[in-house]
Amino acid sequence: MLSSSVGYLLLLVFGVFFTGITFFMQRRRKQAMTAEQYSTAGRSVGVGLTSASIIAAWTWAATLMMSSSTGYQYGISGPYWYAAGACIQVLLFAIVAIQLKRRAPNAHTFLEFIGQRFDKKNHRLIMVFALMTNILVTSMVILGGAIALNSLTGMNLFIAAFLIPLTFTIYTMIGGLKASFVADYFNTIMIFLILTIFAVAIYVKFGTTPIYEGLQDLPSSTSMLTMASIPGLFFGMINIIGNFGAVFVDQAYWQRAIASKDSATSRAYIYGGIAWFSIPFAIATFLGVSAAGLGVPISTPDSVAPEMASYLLGSVGSILFLAMLFMAVMSTGAAELTAITNIVVTDIYRHSINPKASSQKLLNVSRKVTLSFGLMMGLLSILLFYVGISLGFVYMAMGIFVSGAVIPVTLGLLWKKATNEGTFYGALSGFILGITAWITSAYVMFGEVSVGSLGQLESMFFGNITVFIVSGVISVGHGLMANQEFDFDTLKDKFKSFDDEEFEEKEEIRFERAAR
Repeated sequence: MLSSSVGYLLLLVFGVFFTGITFFMQRRRKQAMTAEQYSTAGRSVGVGLTSASIIAAWTWAATLMMSSSTGYQYGISGPYWYAAGACIQVLLFAIVAIQLKRRAPNAHTFLEFIGQRFDKKNHRLIMVFALMTNILVTSMVILGGAIALNSLTGMNLFIAAFLIPLTFTIYTMIGGLKASFVADYFNTIMIFLILTIFAVAIYVKFGTTPIYEGLQDLPSSTSMLTMASIPGLFFGMINIIGNFGAVFVDQAYWQRAIASKDSATSRAYIYGGIAWFSIPFAIATFLGVSAAGLGVPISTPDSVAPEMASYLLGSVGSILFLAMLFMAVMSTGAAELTAITNIVVTDIYRHSINPKASSQKLLNVSRKVTLSFGLMMGLLSILLFYVGISLGFVYMAMGIFVSGAVIPVTLGLLWKKATNEGTFYGALSGFILGITAWITSAYVMFGEVSVGSLGQLESMFFGNITVFIVSGVISVGHGLMANQEFDFDTLKDKFKSFDDEEFEEKEEIRFERAAR
């Protein structure tokens, strides 16, 4: 175990480094920061920076901690199901991202599009899902970082949860979305570099033979050494369903589409999704599966990765893992913080409170919202820990709470027959019946409703799959029965700049090519 002072020092170094970069960027800017720049990064980010930002934003603390836990518990199928189960959503998001650019080219949030495409009750309901997604993801990110700090340095968990958000809140408040993109680029480079070090260290120090033989000797070796592992398969299905909600209902990913150049949008999500696959797949294999095969004593499944890193390279391994974890925490935290800020400013403040607010007023409100939510996130993550809910539990249950909006939102962008009633009742019924199925299956299969029974793979699976089936059937079914058609061309002039400037006309032929 490292000294707690190491944890404080790492927090200070990362916070000062990225805040310093943001100040440097601001001084080199040729124009003053505006609300539009703060919110959309000028809609001019290229494919490389956008791809790196997608990778970094999708690399949660849970990506490093939870993926390693799946490798430790389910064997060789765990890394694959985690990586593949959370990669496909980013790849498919390229389709809806280009359609948002095409049908609402000047929108600031996907909720702004929903507000114009559907009615007020849909706008409010989907906003609840979006904010719930942002809050759950940010809480998980901070909780994962705090657990790792506590595990490796003995730093007080509650202090860590309060200090971690400060590292990304300050530079995000100063530089807005563009600062988040630049930090993401550095973070992605560092994460891949540290992954390479762990890979080489495992291979040189142990090789593959002792790990393979160790897995063979385990009582559960029949499932640890095969892709046909039933627990691994259950986890994979939960992972796929739950992460659709974590991408398609998360403003952070729509934000990257909005900020990117038209020519970069679809390629950025495809490149980013493919490259991201290697991060959880690699770390879950190097640290998770290896820990199981080598018989490394682990205190809890949530702490497999930091404890294996320490076992592998001692203090150096602990510091490297903490550095990689901070990179993940800062990138995802900043992405979620800018997402929450944009939702509050665009869809609450500008939409309902002060529609005629000036650019300077919107910029000031944006910075206050960023600071307020950044400080509040620490409290929420502590609340999760205090009530005894683990990182793994929140990760697998997330889809039950947020995935009800996935199909309705996607149909709203892609299908002209999607209706107000089908969207509203599809999302709401999916959420309610999903929770009902989750609780009922826990009681029927395990005889009680508790954190333990609700956290079982079977209960989680039935809750997640019910959400998708119910929301899909209702939203598609009503659209087919109503047989109404919406004209997407009516939306293009509905979205106004925060800076009262005129947007240039988009080239339709470029969107057609990207959509194909």
